[in-house]
Amino acid sequence: MTMKWNWGTGITLVYTGFVVFMLSMVYFSVQQEFDLVTPDYYEDELKYQEVIDGINNAGTLGKAMVIEIGENAINVTLPMDVIDASGKVKIYRPDNASLDLIVPLSLDGKIAIGREKLKSGLYKVKASWSKDGKPFFMEQPMFIP
Repeated sequence: MTMKWNWGTGITLVYTGFVVFMLSMVYFSVQQEFDLVTPDYYEDELKYQEVIDGINNAGTLGKAMVIEIGENAINVTLPMDVIDASGKVKIYRPDNASLDLIVPLSLDGKIAIGREKLKSGLYKVKASWSKDGKPFFMEQPMFIP
């Protein structure tokens, strides 16, 4: 038995193929994982004025944060003595939130992070601290080969 090909058969095959394509695209798009910048994005956005003040205060220090990538460790040095300061350094991976790392400040402003804790790729190093009630904030990109 042979099948007769005509306009109706062709149109049916085109529409069926289109429906199968669209359903597969919907399936794959639903399976895609999206990471927000932070889990509490809206709360952080409301507190952004503190970040702006911290950037302005850090600009008055006259020095930048120094990041040194060694073979065994990544060293982050803040531009001022952080004695009596409280804060943290966040190593932020834009494409994968599970690779983020938060390290508390040390007393001398130098932080060493083991290289094995970070995979190769682009990171943002965000340092935030407060001293004498004054907020400070610095951010620098970092690429680990």
